[in-house]
Amino acid sequence: MSDVKIEIEGDSDAAVALALLRMIASAEGKNEDGDRGWFLETYAACLAVVRDADILDIDDEDDEELNEEEDEDEPAQA
Repeated sequence: MSDVKIEIEGDSDAAVALALLRMIASAEGKNEDGDRGWFLETYAACLAVVRDADILDIDDEDDEELNEEEDEDEPAQA
């Protein structure tokens, strides 16, 4: 990975997520004139990571179905 220098202006979650987005975009060779959807989705994922949230992968419905099946197999807790 190339040396990427990113300065974070502020210490908010949004500022840190934006810095992370810039690092990822640089590594992926994306520029600001690129795919708007990619930038929005990637920024949302960066913000979720910064906020320590689970990232929802909307393209992976198989995992969701598998988790539902596992829940049905577990006995109910009292």
